[in-house]
Amino acid sequence: MVDFVRRAQAVTREAAAIAGTRPRALTEGLSRLLGSVNIWFWAIVGLPTLIAGVYFFAIASDLYSSEVKFIVRGPNKAPTSAISAMLSSSGAAGGSEDTYAVLDYITSRDAARRLEREVDLRALLSRPEGDLITRFPGIWFWRHDFEALYSSYQRFIAVERDSNSSVSTLAVKAYRPEDAHRIARALLEFSEQLVNQLNERSRRDLVGAFQREVEETEQQIGKIQTQLTTYRIQQKMLDPKSAATGPLELLAQMTAQQTNARAQLAELTRNSPNSPQIPLIQTRIASLDKLINEQRTKITGDSDSVATALTEYERLDVQKLLAEKTLASALVSLESAKLEAQKQQLYLETIAQPNLADYPLYPKRAISFATVVVSCLLAYGIAWLLIASVREHASA
Repeated sequence: MVDFVRRAQAVTREAAAIAGTRPRALTEGLSRLLGSVNIWFWAIVGLPTLIAGVYFFAIASDLYSSEVKFIVRGPNKAPTSAISAMLSSSGAAGGSEDTYAVLDYITSRDAARRLEREVDLRALLSRPEGDLITRFPGIWFWRHDFEALYSSYQRFIAVERDSNSSVSTLAVKAYRPEDAHRIARALLEFSEQLVNQLNERSRRDLVGAFQREVEETEQQIGKIQTQLTTYRIQQKMLDPKSAATGPLELLAQMTAQQTNARAQLAELTRNSPNSPQIPLIQTRIASLDKLINEQRTKITGDSDSVATALTEYERLDVQKLLAEKTLASALVSLESAKLEAQKQQLYLETIAQPNLADYPLYPKRAISFATVVVSCLLAYGIAWLLIASVREHASA
């Protein structure tokens, strides 16, 4: 590089010395200057710079940009430790994973496929205004598959998130301003739908188990109620508990009568052993004994007794009571789960709607061309230094 500069200065001084005398001499000086530049400079700097200049200033198509700003708000999660609190307060803890989920979706193949179906992404990226390099399918003109479309799609969108404000920015480029606006609007709608799907999935995960418990308990209560109805029909009793009260009261009355009769018999036997009422009372006592035994058999017998009927009914009634308490507890848990799911809701708030550009902001022709020139000069300088170092070591 130093050798090149020295030779250029020498030729320039010589050209300036003869510039006032003969134009032909000036032309010869310029020719000598160009000839003094070696072929590697033209290969590393000259040719790439020429190609970049032709492309950026003569071929590259104008690109319009539509920008969207949004923020994904979720539940406030309390820090679990003092260190976490310090990190979150200083902004070093990063952002919400839900925001990154939305940004990853925007750049995903699913979003590209949906754009292809709903807004005809292929047509938007292959507009005739586009140059051969950037438009779809570009220089790979023989590839029209989805992967080629997805590769082109990634060049036309950019998403980033500000870790300080948590605001996400989506920038969409297209050959027409209405195309960029259309894609940005569609991606914003897809993002909102994704957030709603995440909310629905979270709600199902939180509420689903309690909802199933409520449904199962309601079904169990329904089955028990059916069994109770069937049992009432079989026993021909509307309420076995009330039906059991009658035999018990009748037994109590007959027992009381039997006690009174035995008391009368004992008194007559003691005071009037030959009284004609004694056989009548004895007959009455025998009848009462028989009736009491029959009534006790009805109440506590083996098969069709009141006790058997009441035991089965009480078993079903207790099952129903327990199921109703379980249902009440499940309903309380379900309401708590719904409240918790509501607290866990995500919200996508749009800060800036997609704009309709009136001037092409891309490509940055001067900046891009200058970047190419500087990069090539740096590459040439590094190569020249390496070669000079090798020559110096070889001569030594």
